[in-house]
Amino acid sequence: MAGTHEDIEDAPLPEDPVRDDFSSAEKGASNLPEDVSTDISADIADEKRLHLKAFDYWLGLKGDRPLPLFGELTPGGLAPYRTNALLLEFSDAGPVVRFIGDKVSILIDAPIMAGTNLSDFPNSTFAQALIGQLADEVGRATATEFEFVEDLLDCRGIMLPFSRDGAHANFVMVVTNFRRREGLEHGESFVLDDLRMACERAARDVVHLDGGSRDSLYEALSRALALYEEGRNNPAAYQAMLAAEGLKVQARAPFTPALKLTFGKDYDKTRLTEYAAALSCAARAGKSAATLVAFLKAVPGGIKGCVQQERAERRKAKGTALHAREEAMLQAARTAKPVKLQDIKTEDEFCLILGRRNKDGAIELLGTADAGDGTTERVLRRFIQQKP
Repeated sequence: MAGTHEDIEDAPLPEDPVRDDFSSAEKGASNLPEDVSTDISADIADEKRLHLKAFDYWLGLKGDRPLPLFGELTPGGLAPYRTNALLLEFSDAGPVVRFIGDKVSILIDAPIMAGTNLSDFPNSTFAQALIGQLADEVGRATATEFEFVEDLLDCRGIMLPFSRDGAHANFVMVVTNFRRREGLEHGESFVLDDLRMACERAARDVVHLDGGSRDSLYEALSRALALYEEGRNNPAAYQAMLAAEGLKVQARAPFTPALKLTFGKDYDKTRLTEYAAALSCAARAGKSAATLVAFLKAVPGGIKGCVQQERAERRKAKGTALHAREEAMLQAARTAKPVKLQDIKTEDEFCLILGRRNKDGAIELLGTADAGDGTTERVLRRFIQQKP
């Protein structure tokens, strides 16, 4: 079974453009309407929190209007629920998919993409259940929770209507979670397998940074991080998946196995190291798979910038070999004997001279720094760019 995840930015939205400038303060969950039950048991608390968060976002967009505008739904607003979300547009032929997250595609159990009609999946009991739930015009215009139970599958979610004009329900955002009530180990493997397939599909679409677009690469990295996160939630199934591929988790490189499952075990090691640094940098900043793409786009330098940040963090880590080398290098530079400018000799047209600020604030020269032609050229370019 496979599902195709289409990013909301790429979905066809001719009449209701999705902007990317949304920002909103979090609201409390106390405004939940009466038709959305708050009587939950401990075993579905995580799912409930996700549904409540989605409801709060919907409520914030709605304001004093009968319904929120679909045109105000943004990629950033959708990000916390993107893997669990399904956006549908109502049409005479039935609900049409505008966006589908990876975990929802598991429930459809068939290839699906933006522009597909749910009625095209008569063998999907989940799709048919959604169609039945949305058949009533009054019901689909109201925020409401739903439950879908089939065999070993236990699914809960929330339906949140959106409007083109603020008065009539033209769209609905479905946010859902599911779990296996029995046969848990098989259910966990099923989810991991589907996420891995999503990783592989994303990796096939990657155009590397030296080739132009970065978006496909960032998306593939977000899928890899989603696989890693699911692996932490289901360690036994994840370990079994890694063992089958001859991989294992190492404390010093926790993201590498998920990256190898995404891009392949024989993928360029330098790139894998950079990608792992990017995921580590994001995790240290408290980011998740849902927010990784936006994080990488915001970091100066993108992946390269993350690599530099991780190197700086490692230098700060006392007790490591890298930290010891850094300290020894700095100590040598601090105690080196200064030289006079006229004593510095070079045969090159341009050279780099290393200076040191002494305790009085004056600059002392230590000598030429043979950093190679490449470094000298980069410094020259920066120097010229800085000139007024």
